[in-house]
Amino acid sequence: HVVPPGTEGEFLRRFSLGELPMVGPKLTARLAQLAIRTVDDARAHGEAGLVGLLGARTGAWLWARVHGVDPSPVHAREAAKSVSREDTFAHDLHDDAAIERELLRLVGRVAADLRGDGLRARTITVKVRDADFTTRQAARTLDAPVESDRAIAEAARPLLRRLRAARRVPVRLLGIACSGFGEARHAAPDPATQLALFGDPPPAARPPAAPEPTVVETDRDRRLARTLDAIRGRFGRDAIGPA
Repeated sequence: HVVPPGTEGEFLRRFSLGELPMVGPKLTARLAQLAIRTVDDARAHGEAGLVGLLGARTGAWLWARVHGVDPSPVHAREAAKSVSREDTFAHDLHDDAAIERELLRLVGRVAADLRGDGLRARTITVKVRDADFTTRQAARTLDAPVESDRAIAEAARPLLRRLRAARRVPVRLLGIACSGFGEARHAAPDPATQLALFGDPPPAARPPAAPEPTVVETDRDRRLARTLDAIRGRFGRDAIGPA
């Protein structure tokens, strides 16, 4: 609904005072006791009359409100600081393999959200809520931001295993969040390009002595992920997934 400039006052006449933003239940009840229930009722008293009934501050504020006057600055919405997906299961999950499969499914969804927003993320967080409602999480910040399913899964799996090793109880809820954003800034894949199913492996990880292997996202990972997005966009979210 568009309210052209200069018609705000006329637009407001259709409302009761309780429907106006910031006119709360207590003020609405107080006004009703004074037989002031609509915008027109309030205007009929004039600003001086509202000030006499409600006091200088509230009366002047309400007079401005019923005329569509508000000096408050308008701020754009802040950009999201994280992208996340989580699911509560119909039945608690006991089996590690089943839990990891659910994690991979969530990874695919959150990675697609990232790419849809043109973002890459450095920090990966896995959340687990146990059957007794204990909520735990583990996070890792990568050396470089990622966007592909493979790279996010490679970072998330060890986090899930760490949480499971610390407390082996059935899982009620599983979630994954990506934060620490950087813009992706890349072109969509050429639809005519055929990607090989098996290519060169990503660069070698850190030496085994390192506590966590390096997660390296290749250009092939990104192109493959965007090809999967195109397939799912055409045939549905469940059209293709990890083996």
